[in-house]
Amino acid sequence: MMDLIQKVFSVAEDLGYINRVEVTTESIGDDAFVETYNLQGVEPFEQPIDKLNITTKTPTKEFIAFVEKNHDVSRLYFSLCTTGTDEYGNTVLLGRAVQLVLFLEPDEEWWMNIHINADIFVPFFWKKDACTEAMAQKNAPILKQLLENCLSRFPVTEWEWLDPLPYMEEYLKLSVK
Repeated sequence: MMDLIQKVFSVAEDLGYINRVEVTTESIGDDAFVETYNLQGVEPFEQPIDKLNITTKTPTKEFIAFVEKNHDVSRLYFSLCTTGTDEYGNTVLLGRAVQLVLFLEPDEEWWMNIHINADIFVPFFWKKDACTEAMAQKNAPILKQLLENCLSRFPVTEWEWLDPLPYMEEYLKLSVK
């Protein structure tokens, strides 16, 4: 489990940062452990941001201690944030851009779901025009790199798009299968 956590933090560092961790255990339940990191001082999507304020690049001692103490962890939720381009061409904070959720089984089986705010990275849900295409050209490579990092760093045996938007897989053209 610690190896998986370290990999999530390394993937997040390449994207931007982790802003929240939530742990579920069999004995305590949801929100057994919650930490918020890397407060930015600006609201997501609201105003331009010059640079990210990253204060936590690795799991905290408290997080590690909790996971080591509680052997019945069943879910690890990581909220990842980054910067991207908005419809006006500004660099803005993309809060909760991607959520990585690791599900852990007692027999050491695990799987991961990646929830993507597609309206940020490939914003064609409502319309495809010059504005959304410009946003996608700048923001989609950020998502593509994150997915490729996940597929190459984690021991992926199966990859499947669940509920994909019709253009997402085609637009990203992932190099890792």
